[in-house]
Amino acid sequence: SFSLFVSHCHCLSHPNKQPAMATPNPNEPPTNNNNKNNQDDPLDDDDNEDEHDDEHATLHKHPYLWAAVGVSQTFLTAIMFGWASLVPVLRSEGLTYTPEELSIIFTCGAVGNYLATLPFGVLLDLQGPKVTGIVASLLYGAGLFLCSYRERFVCFAVGFGLVGLARPGIQMPTLHLANLFEGSGGAVYMSAQAAAFDAGTAIFALFHTFYFGWGISSKTMFLAYLVVPVWTLATAVWVWPNDVIEKIHPPPHNDDNQDDEDEDLSESIGSPYLSPKDRKRRIQSQAKASSAPTTSNRNRSQVNAPLSVVLTHVAFYALSTWVGIHIYKLNYIVATINDQLMRHFDPETALQLIDVLGAMLPFGFVVLPIVATMLHTRPMVALQVANVVGFIYGGVMTYLPHIYWLQVLVVFPAVATSRQLVYSTLFHTIGQVFGFANYGVLLGLTNAIASLFQTLQTPMVNWSETLDDYFWSNFILWVA
Repeated sequence: SFSLFVSHCHCLSHPNKQPAMATPNPNEPPTNNNNKNNQDDPLDDDDNEDEHDDEHATLHKHPYLWAAVGVSQTFLTAIMFGWASLVPVLRSEGLTYTPEELSIIFTCGAVGNYLATLPFGVLLDLQGPKVTGIVASLLYGAGLFLCSYRERFVCFAVGFGLVGLARPGIQMPTLHLANLFEGSGGAVYMSAQAAAFDAGTAIFALFHTFYFGWGISSKTMFLAYLVVPVWTLATAVWVWPNDVIEKIHPPPHNDDNQDDEDEDLSESIGSPYLSPKDRKRRIQSQAKASSAPTTSNRNRSQVNAPLSVVLTHVAFYALSTWVGIHIYKLNYIVATINDQLMRHFDPETALQLIDVLGAMLPFGFVVLPIVATMLHTRPMVALQVANVVGFIYGGVMTYLPHIYWLQVLVVFPAVATSRQLVYSTLFHTIGQVFGFANYGVLLGLTNAIASLFQTLQTPMVNWSETLDDYFWSNFILWVA
């Protein structure tokens, strides 16, 4: 399995190191920044600082309120991966899309979501949260409007693609709100963001309920859902600042307050999405191991290395490929589960199973405490657990797809929770192996590589439909 190779690369790329308080750009030493600041007009610095304080005042005054707004916007816009709940609605409305056409529409949204992370990250760095949120909200609204014309294939595909494309641009301007909180509060906020992304699959489950329960058409629901981009646009215009909130680092502690210093140091080496566990143990072990660093370790470490160095290292591409394979396997099941179930069960039972999956998908975040514990104690265990879970549900879909209770008790829970497991492992591993100097760019590139795998979905669906059997496609994904 390719996953074993990834695990080997992870070990090679993560030698022991001495943690640092901050993660400066390696090409721009702090001393140069200080010299530059000393040469600037102090009056201009004061004006800029006052301006930033003014636009951040509302956020600092009600941090929990705006943190809740940020998490809720991620939840309400992360609707693409609830696709399995929307397909029965479309078919019941008489839309005669083939499995290949439905796969294309879903792929547009998924690929748009992956590819947009990098450009929106660049826009956020250059123009700030306000402009990024405005652009993304307008694109998201345009996508929903086009989706309301779901009877026209091109409109639906382009619209769903825009919904996926705009989603990262709505979430990313809210991530800096983690800096409103001290200590582990910021990490808890980022964990909530990751959970909200998973829970967004509930939206199409509600579409399903409203249609079959009250007869509300998908066209009406897409148009009514335009209230969400209107809300995110208003928030971006009147609340989100032009500059992100910077993390304020406390002054150095005295030696007699070493416990507090250890806790602060852990902020620079932990995952940005998961609250660190057992911080003191980790820092002490790293400090002990790095007390006599070897030339080999210094040369092999990729932590906060220049981007050009990281991109020449096999570990980054191994990690990206690992993520791409796992996410593609999950998306393939979400996109084709309706047709696969219809082949193995009678229509009534298949629809019942689809309802069960739609109900389970939003609750993938329930494994977050377990994942957090694994990542902060034995990260390699999290990698291998993801591999084992993928192997198990892949085996069921390949050899035993006709067994009702294996779908309910194995496949559906695994699909619901695996995305959280894979992405939490990705977020954590990038920070641990490569540091945070190029975190946003590396995350964007990883998603771009994952999108390359996603382009294989429609040809694989076409192949399976031609064979009138999903066995071989499931088998290939199982052994991947």
